[in-house]
Amino acid sequence: MVGMNRWDDKYAPARYFYGTEPNVLVREALAGLPTGRALFLAEGEGRNAVHAASLGHEVVAVDSSAEGRRKALALAAERGVTLTYLLGDVGSTAWDDAPYDLAVLCFFHEWPAERARLHARTAAALRPGGRLVVVSFAKEQLGRGTGGPPDLELLQDLDEVRGEFPGVIWERAERLEVVQHEGPGHDGPATVNLLVGTAGQQ
Repeated sequence: MVGMNRWDDKYAPARYFYGTEPNVLVREALAGLPTGRALFLAEGEGRNAVHAASLGHEVVAVDSSAEGRRKALALAAERGVTLTYLLGDVGSTAWDDAPYDLAVLCFFHEWPAERARLHARTAAALRPGGRLVVVSFAKEQLGRGTGGPPDLELLQDLDEVRGEFPGVIWERAERLEVVQHEGPGHDGPATVNLLVGTAGQQ
């Protein structure tokens, strides 16, 4: 996985590096969905997973950062909700032992070959009719200094990514210009990809 150890450094301070509120696009995508078993990969400090738990979802979050897990569980306790948080590398942790009704990947950036493998694994973990939400920084975000990895290969091309989830039928797949206010980590104008879809019959 990309830069596993640096995430503990980012998450160690008391303040939440990406804030405590869910990403706006994730929040909008989850509004009105039936509750169910929900997967959040590379979930960091837990803002999106905690929001889903507050909506009534049975949440499983995965991340390699012990500091991220600690803060996510603290945020969940503060909000009066519970979730399962698996500590480990997203690529090798057994998070797909049972099907999910929802999967969310919010700013999950990985090298292309590993990313494609994990995207396919995520699609396979959804039950038929399960929902998928993907938010990522687009290639055009390079050098803007408002969030996202500094390497073009780690940023995501919308058309490439939409083809990496076998069997998913996309209802939205678009590149957006947004203004982020998500803690010190994501602050200011940014170019992001948003994909929202449904898993077909497998």
